[in-house]
Amino acid sequence: MQKDISTKPRPTIPYEHPDAAMYLKLCKENLIRLRNKKPAYSMHDETIRQVFDSDTGHTSYSLQEQCEQLVRYIAEAFEHYAIWDYTHAYYPGRPSQQTARTDAMEGVSRVIPTLAAWLHANGQVTTVINGLNNKAIDVAGLLRTAFLAGTDPEHKGYWGQLHDYDQRICESADLALALWLSKEWVWESFSLAERKQVATWFKQVNTCQTVDNNWHLFPLTVQLVIKDLTGEDTIAHDKYARVKEFYVGDGWFRDGARGNYDYYNAWGFFYSLYWLDQINPDFDPEFIRHSLTTFVDKFRYFFTPEGLPFFGRSVCYRLAASAPLLAAIDVKASSLSVGEAKRAFRTSLEYFISQGALEHGAPTQGVFADDARLVDNYSGPASSFWSLRALNIALFSGHRSGLWQAEESRLEVEKGDFSFEIPAIEASVIGTFKTKEVVVIFHSDYILQQTPLTRRLEPQSWLDRVLERLVGRAERPKNNLLRKGVTCYTSKMFHFF
Repeated sequence: MQKDISTKPRPTIPYEHPDAAMYLKLCKENLIRLRNKKPAYSMHDETIRQVFDSDTGHTSYSLQEQCEQLVRYIAEAFEHYAIWDYTHAYYPGRPSQQTARTDAMEGVSRVIPTLAAWLHANGQVTTVINGLNNKAIDVAGLLRTAFLAGTDPEHKGYWGQLHDYDQRICESADLALALWLSKEWVWESFSLAERKQVATWFKQVNTCQTVDNNWHLFPLTVQLVIKDLTGEDTIAHDKYARVKEFYVGDGWFRDGARGNYDYYNAWGFFYSLYWLDQINPDFDPEFIRHSLTTFVDKFRYFFTPEGLPFFGRSVCYRLAASAPLLAAIDVKASSLSVGEAKRAFRTSLEYFISQGALEHGAPTQGVFADDARLVDNYSGPASSFWSLRALNIALFSGHRSGLWQAEESRLEVEKGDFSFEIPAIEASVIGTFKTKEVVVIFHSDYILQQTPLTRRLEPQSWLDRVLERLVGRAERPKNNLLRKGVTCYTSKMFHFF
């Protein structure tokens, strides 16, 4: 029996219900995007694909070397797309429901945590990374410039005044994480006035309302970073208490009182909880580490050498699925071996990237190559950079968790058949050794009224494609298969083809 969670009314969010003024703003920002965007940067797309394509025989890279090459690929393209002192980056791709400027802010907020994690790992030796074109990029200098410009109300690239239910609340968490990761080279180099300016921008989250789901974790991340950097405690413990109300057992969170049980558990909840635990190890280690251990003990069975049984929204974040495994081995909160986590992480990267998951310097808007059917309306050109969340943990903790040096261990489906239940989410998990396939079957539907046609992935209509280009606002069908009544998911992933 599923846990009953108290519900709260869903607010009316402006970008979900745009009025004439919002459409005018969307069109204006779209024109600015057209004026400032740069050509798609594809110089090293094939190079990075080969780095992760073990079948071609082109690669003899270790996992650590593959990750280094990936950061070089990302950094080089970011340098190409970034404008206004690295405060925004107009990546090519389909827009979100937000404005083009917000999409361009994501082009920074979702990229610089990776650069900051790299800096954290390498900064004692060098703060400079070479792109795959061998052009030197001073990561510390880039971050200092971005934070000072983005938080300066007089600068063209100012990240703006936040408001209730603002997408920038979400992005502020990634920006704060990047600031924390790089604090030795960035925050500590700022003057008192500069620190005050940066902190003032971040503290806007303290008075903003958020949607009642995983979003509560975003202001919490900012607040823990501000406390660590300044000593000022504005932590919203009521928000954290609400997050814990979403916990239903067996390591699983519901994404809001009526939300899905899906992969947000991996790249949303546990990614954020891991960083809360790293920023302040005394915050709530017992709950965070126990729930992480409980989750990973079953979730590790989901991984195969070729694919995952994906279910839920935001499948474009697919490269981040192994994030909780890497978190678990870092905090030593699980019986999971380092070798198994390493294999899950590496094979996940190789499977998707070798099949086209990186293009134009960014993760594609899809599962493999670009696919408009699989891009949620809240996702923009740079949203898929959340796919790098597992990479971020690897860069941050790999040297101490033993990730880089460990010998790989077989995944559970490579050892034999298995079958078990996850009672909290009413699901069965079946693994078949012979075919190396894992299947997850849910025992209940999210929707009662359905037909074979309503369960399919709907394509974007030609009219919506035209409107999307003209206005710069997402006009795509909702294709969360869980919400369409699909209850069976296989690591063969044919339901996305």
